[in-house]
Amino acid sequence: MGRVVITMVSKEQAELGHRFKVLKIPEECTSCKLFSVCMGRLRVGRTYRVVEVRPSLGQRCKITGDEMVPVAAEEMPIRLLLPRNKALEGVVVTYEEECKGCENCPDREVLRPGEKVLVLKILGKSQCKNREFYLVEASPL
Repeated sequence: MGRVVITMVSKEQAELGHRFKVLKIPEECTSCKLFSVCMGRLRVGRTYRVVEVRPSLGQRCKITGDEMVPVAAEEMPIRLLLPRNKALEGVVVTYEEECKGCENCPDREVLRPGEKVLVLKILGKSQCKNREFYLVEASPL
């Protein structure tokens, strides 16, 4: 199970199992009084799944005007390339940005060098700039 955060989503998104990806945080959000309990808890590029819906307190989104509902959202695993010596299921490794610019190399908004991840599953082999890597599913810690 990934990291769980309490955040806010629109009433339409507040359904158990609903998945959403944070593509960017609108500038208008940063000055909103709800920012720290809404978008401020989420990471750009990460995907979340609603695991608990809490009672609405009637707050409205400053941008859309929609009713916002508090939810517990689980951060979903990410896919990335790791060198062979780090691609071991069940092991916590430090991501060092060994691959850059290839498909499945995470962007710095998704995963920063120095962050720890738990390798959940090895999905296969891949190449990046003539180096061999393993495509893995990992949960950021």
